[in-house]
Amino acid sequence: MNLRLFKIPVGFLIVGILWALYSHPLLANLDKHLNATGREIVRSLNHLGFVAVTAIVLYFQIKKQQKTILFSEEQYRNLFERNPSPLWIFRTDNFRFVKVNKAATKMYGYSEYEFLSMSVMDIRPEKEVEKLIHSVNNFSADLSDQGVWKHRTKHGKLIYASIFTNDLYFEGKECRMVMATDITDTILKEERIKAQNAALHEIAWLNSHEVRKSLCSVISLIQLTKDSQSELERRQYITMMEQCTGELDDVLIKTNKRVDELKEHDDPAHEPVTF
Repeated sequence: MNLRLFKIPVGFLIVGILWALYSHPLLANLDKHLNATGREIVRSLNHLGFVAVTAIVLYFQIKKQQKTILFSEEQYRNLFERNPSPLWIFRTDNFRFVKVNKAATKMYGYSEYEFLSMSVMDIRPEKEVEKLIHSVNNFSADLSDQGVWKHRTKHGKLIYASIFTNDLYFEGKECRMVMATDITDTILKEERIKAQNAALHEIAWLNSHEVRKSLCSVISLIQLTKDSQSELERRQYITMMEQCTGELDDVLIKTNKRVDELKEHDDPAHEPVTF
């Protein structure tokens, strides 16, 4: 329980009790020396004094609370606006932006004014819209990891963003705050590694199966050619060896091509961007 909520009423109660304890005996002594009119005037002044003192105490207490609230609001505003991660708040009923920070404007290329005239649909590819609507309507209102989403910047660049959300009331409306982290480079590196692994697996399979198959056939045909007593058979074996060496050459060409592709993909200048 927040004790600050009770400071003002407790202060008011203390002032009232102290005023009653010290003013009533004083008034009782004065009553002995005053007539009815004088007693009425003194009691009226006592009441006015109590109201004045109470008003002064309440004024300083409320002023102090206001300073605390304003300081707290300023801290939270700075945490939002100066956060290095892109943050925004949007209304869950119409999906429109109501607040964005500087990191978001830098990441997506829109100005704050442009953001506030848009909805969260405008930074997503069309294929992601239905998924977004389902997410807003069905995910937990608490802090939630929404996974990785595809977003579109002002200049049309597609990026991967890791999204965390939390529902809140902002300016009296049901809203959702979003924190986005650009992980495009990480995703592309993972895709490149997967492609390289697949290519290496293909190369290994070619070397262990296709190359060995053709090589074994050539070795067998050479032995048959040596052992053959028939000139016709030797010619047939030579023809078959020529076919096998041609197949072996095709496999080597294919293997070299896949190796060249791996080298090209390993070059950052040729890094593929696929969505």
